[in-house]
Amino acid sequence: MAQLPSRVPGVLGNTSLSHFDVIIIGSGAGGGMAARTLALVGGKKVLVLEHGNNYFVGLDDPAPNMPVPLFSNDEIKLSIRELIDQDHFLEPRSYRERASATATFNEDVNTLPKTVGGAAVHADMKYPRFNAVDFHLGSELHDKNVSYANSNFADWPLSYDELEPFYGEAERLTGVQGQRDSDPFASPRNADYLMPPGVPMYVAQVLSDGARAKGCTPFPYPSAVNSRPYRGRPACIDCGFCSGYGCPNNSKCSPAVTTLREALLSGNCQLRFNCHVTRLLHSSGTHVAGVEYIDGDGKLQRASADQFIVAASAIESARLCLASDLGGAGLGNSSGLVGRNLMFHSQNLAVGIYKQRLHGERGRSVTHGMSDFRGVLPGGKAIDPTMPLGGIVEFGTNSEAITAALNNLQAVGFAKLQGVPITLKKLLVGSPFLAHIAVMIQQAEDAPYLANQIDLDPQIKDVFGQPVPRITYARGALEQATRTFYGPKMLDIQKAAGAQYGFLAPIDSPPASRHVLGTLRMGNDSRAAVCDAYGKFYDVDNLYCMDGGVFVTSSGYNPTLTIITLALRAAANVVSPGTPERALGRDTTL
Repeated sequence: MAQLPSRVPGVLGNTSLSHFDVIIIGSGAGGGMAARTLALVGGKKVLVLEHGNNYFVGLDDPAPNMPVPLFSNDEIKLSIRELIDQDHFLEPRSYRERASATATFNEDVNTLPKTVGGAAVHADMKYPRFNAVDFHLGSELHDKNVSYANSNFADWPLSYDELEPFYGEAERLTGVQGQRDSDPFASPRNADYLMPPGVPMYVAQVLSDGARAKGCTPFPYPSAVNSRPYRGRPACIDCGFCSGYGCPNNSKCSPAVTTLREALLSGNCQLRFNCHVTRLLHSSGTHVAGVEYIDGDGKLQRASADQFIVAASAIESARLCLASDLGGAGLGNSSGLVGRNLMFHSQNLAVGIYKQRLHGERGRSVTHGMSDFRGVLPGGKAIDPTMPLGGIVEFGTNSEAITAALNNLQAVGFAKLQGVPITLKKLLVGSPFLAHIAVMIQQAEDAPYLANQIDLDPQIKDVFGQPVPRITYARGALEQATRTFYGPKMLDIQKAAGAQYGFLAPIDSPPASRHVLGTLRMGNDSRAAVCDAYGKFYDVDNLYCMDGGVFVTSSGYNPTLTIITLALRAAANVVSPGTPERALGRDTTL
């Protein structure tokens, strides 16, 4: 094995590698799992190209100690100055609600952090599985005579039963805590969680009491956060800064310190960061020969391999396909679906203000939730046609003092407009947006619509001279029905839990959800899909998608675990074509 760690600036892993079997674009949830499976299990030489910087010192160091992350409980650095976030002015996006409108610059259109390890570095790692019915939702809606105007629901080209063993392996390699059989709407699993639930947040106990009073069943939220030492990483200390923050002690099971680190330590993987991929190089549109990227010094570089994987997020992977065929239909786009069926999650927020303190300054962001408002029957094998498709509900609060103070400023302005005599000092002392707030966040199903898409903006370019993604997105019949039906029910739970005031947060436009899905849909028919059941492009013989772009539907659950699981299955099929299950259970002593 090559000497580790790397001493080459901008490079991690085996710096001696010069020929590669596979190039992966993106080092996040899907890219990290693909890299581990290909390099460690398959023995393939892998190059990972990451647009962001590296904040994990010693990530490729095989010493017993884990890498030192350059993170802390620093709200200024992470939340206000956006250390790891995409720079909205250097790499902007444009947004419109309909194709007939002119898209305009928007400083935040579903941007994800750019860092080694991807967006999961800043996430609070909620990792529920999808329901069994999610994978045949098109047929289920048809059979139950349920429809939503202009939606494009379809079945996935695989079933929950096919994916279940890969879910289990993804949970094992990542490290997921939870309590089996605590969620009556979850689909069957073949094994217990690897770790028991961690310490519950106080706000979770308060909202859970309200939920039970309304006949609902709250449960510990499955999370990729160590509740005890696991695979060389410590247990979470409940420091309070989780969602939106990198973990300072590696107890959060982000791809950087789990799958990606194992790939780097295999000796078969090299990672180059601060590398912006501009296009996939091809001659006929049916075979990719290489990639072109701009390195950290601003120099144009090229790299070649036998196979290529896009794992840069549903928006950026589709953008890359379109940018690789400027003036044409887009690479891999004979179906006309590249960029289409863009989905997020329709997030409905029910906010409660309480007299007692709820102590959001300690603990993980979310420890409990409920699936009663998902719109499925117990066991998750069928929908409940008496309810619209909804989603899992998270029980949370606020831990950010500076953000809460900014909310106080807005509240003062609103109070003045309403003629309410209140001062900023009084709000700061009372701290309603920090110490006394409880939030229920529904991750509701977002229907696929052909009209919701990303393409290339004809006017706006980024700092690299590339056309920026233009997002066309509007909520439809399902999203409106979900908010109308479940919003009052969530407020009823807030009231039952003891809230003095409650309200539904306004609809955000563009959507603030960071769950970016669709755009490179998988399926069994090349006329109605971009990729097959293993994420391989129908039109390109050596190109795969292993991120949320392949999703057929959005489900009503956080998608990261399913992204990881699909990437595991797809990469395992590259290693062992036709028998991907052979890659399961292969561990490392690294």
